[in-house]
Amino acid sequence: MIFYDSFCPLCSKSMGVLEKIDRRHKFQFESIRDSMILEQYNINKEEAEKRMHTLQLKDRKMETGISSILRIIKQIPLFWVLVPFIQLSIWAGAGPIIYDWLAQRRTILPIGGCKGDSCSIPKQKSR
Repeated sequence: MIFYDSFCPLCSKSMGVLEKIDRRHKFQFESIRDSMILEQYNINKEEAEKRMHTLQLKDRKMETGISSILRIIKQIPLFWVLVPFIQLSIWAGAGPIIYDWLAQRRTILPIGGCKGDSCSIPKQKSR
């Protein structure tokens, strides 16, 4: 199960791509913006907003951030070529740092903020 930020256009688009290439239907996708989901799976909202979470249903093991990315790519043969690079980045300590850096800079747009392929950004009020 993949818990992602549905207010993040890149995250939502990535989950859409994953859903299309997940021919064996190994993944379930849940938005962290659904408080009932967070409660049901005992996920801390602040942590979920910082890092993607994945839950392996067999052993109930929860992983976050770059470890979630590794879990996902291990499940899709098309991405197996990336496994050694992601694993090495985790062992070297750079993977979590890069993941967190990118996650902190992602765009967040509340539902309804976009129409089609474009999003309007409200103007800031002048002082």
